[in-house]
Amino acid sequence: MPIEIISYQLKNFEFRTPVTGIDANGEVQVGYADEKPHLISDITLLYSLQMDDSGNVVEAKGVEVANNYLMHLMVNKDHKCVSLQSRALIHFFAFLSEHQMRWDVMPHRQNKRPTYRFKKHLEALYRSREAESKLEASTCQGYMRCVVNFYRHMIAKGHPFDNPPFEHEVMVVNVQGGYSSMSATRSINVQTTDLRIKAANRGRRDGIPPKLVSLSKFEWDELDFVLRKDRRIIRNINGREVVGSLAIEFSFIFLIMRYSGLRRGEIITFRASSVFRPTADQIKKGYVTLRIGPSCGVQTKNGTEREIEMPAYLMLKLYEYTMGKRYIRRRNMFEKENSGVDAPFCLNNKGNQFSSGTLNARWGEVRKMMTKRIGRHFEHKPHNLRATYGVFRLYSLIDAGVPQSDALTLIQRKMGHSDISSTLHYLKQVLEEASGDEKAEHVYEYLFDREEFEF
Repeated sequence: MPIEIISYQLKNFEFRTPVTGIDANGEVQVGYADEKPHLISDITLLYSLQMDDSGNVVEAKGVEVANNYLMHLMVNKDHKCVSLQSRALIHFFAFLSEHQMRWDVMPHRQNKRPTYRFKKHLEALYRSREAESKLEASTCQGYMRCVVNFYRHMIAKGHPFDNPPFEHEVMVVNVQGGYSSMSATRSINVQTTDLRIKAANRGRRDGIPPKLVSLSKFEWDELDFVLRKDRRIIRNINGREVVGSLAIEFSFIFLIMRYSGLRRGEIITFRASSVFRPTADQIKKGYVTLRIGPSCGVQTKNGTEREIEMPAYLMLKLYEYTMGKRYIRRRNMFEKENSGVDAPFCLNNKGNQFSSGTLNARWGEVRKMMTKRIGRHFEHKPHNLRATYGVFRLYSLIDAGVPQSDALTLIQRKMGHSDISSTLHYLKQVLEEASGDEKAEHVYEYLFDREEFEF
């Protein structure tokens, strides 16, 4: 009989650790541990449906091994969101069902094992020219990574396999030596597996995807002047270029992307409730941390939760703005039309949340001003502000003596990279910087200076 793998979403339920014991009569009793229940707001589980020839459901049951793993991530690993893992396992177990394979049967021949066959399947979807079946390289890599982690969990639990689901590999990444190094190149070792999906490099400049290229020191200095001091842009009105002013909201948007590494969709949905007045100790320390994700109303990539950092004085400026008449007027208009909804930080003069199109339009006007200021085409997009945060922050950590591997892990976590390869592109830019001393001087300006905005 045909078997179909489907998903089922559970919302707002409590998990309590079961405890078993034998009572005085020798019977098994099941109770719960004396601990605070673990609240799970949202989880997607897998179910297997067995159908008859007419398409009617004959039997429905949970895919226990997958569901137990997802619950493990939520309860024991304290993951706030496992949507990516759920989607990956749904795809994997549906593939197994279609090809009548078992997840725990590992034949002697490597290419017959379910993990290697699934890798080949994902690679075919990545290369497919059919729009309906094609998957992006990052999606395929993410799915494969989740399946590998699932098997790592099962191996750690002692589940026996006749043959290993995958083999470990050490990937050596060669990058040019920095200004303080006597070697022409450096290499770092990255632990991976032979199930890693290698995607072709497309549209890259010097081996780095354009969206991961950081602004140079000179470019950022000029852009910083435009965003914080001059706040003038060039608009196209009736076919004529006219100099206008940049609304303070967009200065904040682009500064947050630069100093906290937020994506475009994340800053647009960033909530005013996440803004607070830093304490004197936080101001002295120089930065604050806060969480973003669906639980905070922020639409992150793959719905994941993460902790970001922000210069304390920038946070103070955001707080002062939200306490001002300009924002309060916009917030009141938003709340009038959206009762009970947490107001976004980014609101236009009609009380509506900014759209991606509006953000892109303002960035285009900033680019025109930058092109005029630097005397050549300024080609960067908003996403390059995120890359600028990653490169400059990574440099500051390494320059402060943090081991490269630890610095990479921290930046990967702060930026929400599911794949270390993106972070490695930042490391390459750090170590290839032609003028290291100049770069270091700029990096230590990470602590947002106290120059006032013109409101």
